[in-house]
Amino acid sequence: MKNRSKSAVLALLLAGSVAMLGGCSKLKKEEPQTEKPTEVVTEAPTESETQTEKQTEKVTEKQTEKVTEKQTESETEPKVLTAAEEKAQEKELDQLRMMYAKDDINVRSDPDTTADNIIYSYMQGDQVTVVGETPNWYVVELEDYDSNGYVSKQFVSAEKVAEKTDEERQAAIEKELSGANNSDSTGDGSTSTSADGSSDTTASSGTDTSAVDSEYGVGDFAESYSVEAATGANIRSTPAQDGEIVGTIASGTTVTALGETDRWYKIEYNGTIGYVNKNLFK
Repeated sequence: MKNRSKSAVLALLLAGSVAMLGGCSKLKKEEPQTEKPTEVVTEAPTESETQTEKQTEKVTEKQTEKVTEKQTESETEPKVLTAAEEKAQEKELDQLRMMYAKDDINVRSDPDTTADNIIYSYMQGDQVTVVGETPNWYVVELEDYDSNGYVSKQFVSAEKVAEKTDEERQAAIEKELSGANNSDSTGDGSTSTSADGSSDTTASSGTDTSAVDSEYGVGDFAESYSVEAATGANIRSTPAQDGEIVGTIASGTTVTALGETDRWYKIEYNGTIGYVNKNLFK
């Protein structure tokens, strides 16, 4: 009996071991398999889609170019401002700036070329003392004047400018006398050559200058004296840049000074009484 019991126990143990081994092998076989990654298929763009993209790119490029061109043009083009708008943006410089007249230029009482406001003039090469500026004008300091004046920026240079030669002034006055230039101002701040010249033609006298002297504050000298022209000059009916030209004198000509204002001589030359710019005399 004992032997049978032992045999039965051994049989049970053996059966259990076999069962366990079988279960392990099944577990190994039933391990989950790794799934293969799903392949993503990218469709090639159709021909019509490609053309549409290209057209869109071209249109965008053209629009961008046009916008850029317009902005650039508007930024580079000088803005035309009224005198009031110029003065509203006027600013004083931290220190004086010494510049030079690029041509014979007018100095105006306001930053405006449409009004009769010329108060002074510079010859080409003259030094200009700049004390302030507006968008399109320089504010300049004038000797013996209570207020400053304005000159157009385009006619002033930071670099030194050579003076006009006698030949250049001769050519300029000849051009004026031929009728090419018959106005004093170009309308943009630059004077024409009517402030100077070199011709020996004169006009007849007989003009009563008392009314003119009174209007412009011309003071007569106690004794007249001679002055010599440094360059050709126009004789005008009034001491103003827009005065009618009644005669001209050549460089080196000596005339008789009868009186003066701060900028003009009242002179007599060959029977003609008129007014000449002091800047043109030695």
